[in-house]
Amino acid sequence: MEFGLATLLRDGEYIGALEVAEAFWPLGELRDNGVALPSDDVKQLLTIWPAAFPQLQGAAAICASGKLPGTIAIPRAVARLDVPIRFPNKLLGVGGNYADHLTEMGMLPKRIEPMAIFTRPPTTTMVGPGKTVVMPRKHKQLDWEIELAVVIGAHMSHVSPGEAMAGVAGYTVGIDLSVRDLARQADVPFRDVFRAKCQDTMCPVGPVVRPAVFVPNPHELTMKLTVNGVLRQHASTGEMLYRIEEQLSIISEVVRLEPGDVVLTGTPFGSGVHHGFFLKPGDRITAEIERVGTLQVEVVHCRSVLAASYAT
Repeated sequence: MEFGLATLLRDGEYIGALEVAEAFWPLGELRDNGVALPSDDVKQLLTIWPAAFPQLQGAAAICASGKLPGTIAIPRAVARLDVPIRFPNKLLGVGGNYADHLTEMGMLPKRIEPMAIFTRPPTTTMVGPGKTVVMPRKHKQLDWEIELAVVIGAHMSHVSPGEAMAGVAGYTVGIDLSVRDLARQADVPFRDVFRAKCQDTMCPVGPVVRPAVFVPNPHELTMKLTVNGVLRQHASTGEMLYRIEEQLSIISEVVRLEPGDVVLTGTPFGSGVHHGFFLKPGDRITAEIERVGTLQVEVVHCRSVLAASYAT
């Protein structure tokens, strides 16, 4: 039975849930109703993924069977989805991984050696669906990039490409946002990746983690991104210059990958730079990856926040 893993916000609490068909089934309530599950937290499940997956698949079959009270299920239309993994230890990105995107950025359309890798602070940059992307206060060139995001389900250090895919738990949809007028400034001799990509809410991810077994070939997936209903990016993951197993192998030579970590694998042609305009408050972005899911977010105005605690 096919399913996705999600995190919902309900009554001020974050709860893990199974996505089955058009509804979400809270993991805690499934356990309360006798369904065998090792944890009701998505990140915890990823730390024991080889053992957890068969139990989750069995739980999904029970959800679809009609044997549980229908009141447990939360319809998709009313579910308040958050980031599916709260939060990975590492949120990594791979830059320049599609030849046509390199061309539109004024670079040579070939593999960058060494492979470009960058990182973001997960707890402040990652957001889920909805009105979640905050427009930077002082900058105007907020750009979009759709990316297949790989979710790690094992500890991986110095693994070969042939070994790497065994450590993939699943996939989700990522939108890599960048402030272009910070990334490359005329009077600065380097790219400021930190200010350009690490601002709050700059990495929407979701809506669910789709287990890898349900995505037989992650290098044959159609990707589409629209802004306000207008198609801006349309490509295939088959156009990657570095395949997923190569990316994970190279990253694992630098830093140990851990269960729950998320790796964004690069974007194709069609970012705002190419189209000649950038995002503004009120714009709606829809990012869809075949077999993985559809992530919808909206850009909102920046506001001041000073608080002892903060919830997305």
